[in-house]
Amino acid sequence: MFRFFKILNDDATVETTAVLPVQSSQASATRTENVDGHERLDSLISISMHDGLTVIQHGARLAVVGELLASTLAYLPAAMRADITESFRNRIENLMSLGDERVLPEEFQSALLIEVNRYLNVLR
Repeated sequence: MFRFFKILNDDATVETTAVLPVQSSQASATRTENVDGHERLDSLISISMHDGLTVIQHGARLAVVGELLASTLAYLPAAMRADITESFRNRIENLMSLGDERVLPEEFQSALLIEVNRYLNVLR
């Protein structure tokens, strides 16, 4: 009886190894086949779908946390909100200064500023 094992190598080839029930170095034979282009495309689609769903789930969690935070901030006393606003602005300035050293996509900066303004409006 033979058992076959398929291993995907770095160069996108599949290595198929047949192993005999007898344990011997001569008992295995290896052959290499090119992976079909459809197989690679299917793998890429599967990974992309998984990553996309993960991003959507992460976005949903952030939306819920954001709404909870906004609700909480709205009920704080005015003096406390003023202190939080000052601290928040300082922290955001520090965060944005990190972007001076690295090029961040405009979409990141835009989303950041939208969220900052959202919370500053809640703190008013």
